[in-house]
Amino acid sequence: MTRPVVEIGDRVAVLATVTERVKDRVMLTLDGDSHNYSMIEPNAKAGDKLRLEGDVVHVDEDLGRTTVQVLGRVTVDTKSVEMITRRCDLDHIASNVPGHPLPRTPPRPHG
Repeated sequence: MTRPVVEIGDRVAVLATVTERVKDRVMLTLDGDSHNYSMIEPNAKAGDKLRLEGDVVHVDEDLGRTTVQVLGRVTVDTKSVEMITRRCDLDHIASNVPGHPLPRTPPRPHG
């Protein structure tokens, strides 16, 4: 079983381009997304690239889209995210998905 490019819990980066400045706020477009976003950034100017980091909360392998918790939850093309850290610290927990190589062990009562 091959590991997907990104998984839930991975830390990824999304690149954003500043398109417009309005007082202390900037308008952003994210690579791999067609929506505009706004955030407070006192030093950015139009044309600047910002690197926004967040955690993956959903992956749709069929559509090739990934939802990342950054500026709220945003969904972008999976190809446009940059891996920072894998969720390897969660791999020891195993899975409750049938057929997973690490099946979850049944709970035991304490005492």
